[in-house]
Amino acid sequence: MRMPDMARLSHLGRSSDSVAALRRATPGVALAVMGGGVLLLALGQPAWLGNDVGPGLMAQLLGAGIMVLGVLWAALGTARHTVTSKTCCSTATSAAARDASGPALLVGVLVFAVALPWLGMVIAAGMAATLAAIGAGERAPRALALTVFGLCALTMAIGLVLLPPTAPLWPPFMG
Repeated sequence: MRMPDMARLSHLGRSSDSVAALRRATPGVALAVMGGGVLLLALGQPAWLGNDVGPGLMAQLLGAGIMVLGVLWAALGTARHTVTSKTCCSTATSAAARDASGPALLVGVLVFAVALPWLGMVIAAGMAATLAAIGAGERAPRALALTVFGLCALTMAIGLVLLPPTAPLWPPFMG
C-alpha cells in the first residue's frame, strides 16, 4: 500500500474507536442530564422550612448525586473502552448486561417516581433498587436481597429521622 492509503486507514480506525467510546459514554451522559433536570426542578422547592427539612433538600441532593454519578459513569465508560479495546474481548453475556444497564437504571428511577404515591417511599425504593442492581449486573440472589433490603432500611431510617411526618413512607392502606 502507498503511504497515503495507510494513513487514511489508521485515521478510520481511530474514528471508529472514538465513536465506540462516545457510544459507551452515552448512558452516563443521559443519566447526568436527567440528574440535572431533577436538580432544576428541585431548586423550585425550599430545602429548609425554618429549622425543619424542606421538600426540596432530598430532591436537590438526589439530583446533584445523579448528575455526579452520570458524569463518573460516562468517564469510566470511555476509559474502560480504551482499555478493553487493547485487551481481550468480553463475553456476549456481559456485553448484553452492560448494554442493558443504562435503561435498567433509568427505568428504576421512573418506577420509583410512579410508585411513590401509591406504595410509599420504602417499597418504591426497594423496587428501584432491585432494577438498579439487576441493571448493574447483580444476579446473585443473596447479594441482590442484601442490596434491596439495605436500601429499604436506609430509606426507612432517613424517612423516620429527617423527613417530616407527612412524607409517605408506606402505602396509604397500611398506615
